Amino acid sequence: MPRKKAGFKCSKCGKSFKMAMHLGRHMKTTHGQAKRLKAQKGRKPAARKGRRAGTAQIAGLHDLSLDQLVGLIAAAKAEAGRRMTELQKAIQ
Repeated sequence: MPRKKAGFKCSKCGKSFKMAMHLGRHMKTTHGQAKRLKAQKGRKPAARKGRRAGTAQIAGLHDLSLDQLVGLIAAAKAEAGRRMTELQKAIQ
């Protein structure tokens, strides 16, 4: 049985995908950018449900690089350890 031809192609490397979502994920992870696809003629855009802002958006983390996030997590872990030690001393 012949396979269906992929409908979405990466403009950078030429890799093909069956779904726009998969191409978007590929662009973001492989090439570091999000690609917005134009709506095809005759297709109705999907309705969006009201979404709340995620924790990363509220905290302003979505603009940080991976290295910055790693540093932030390490600092938070150190602070949590310091506070735990302080609480243990207070309990004893």
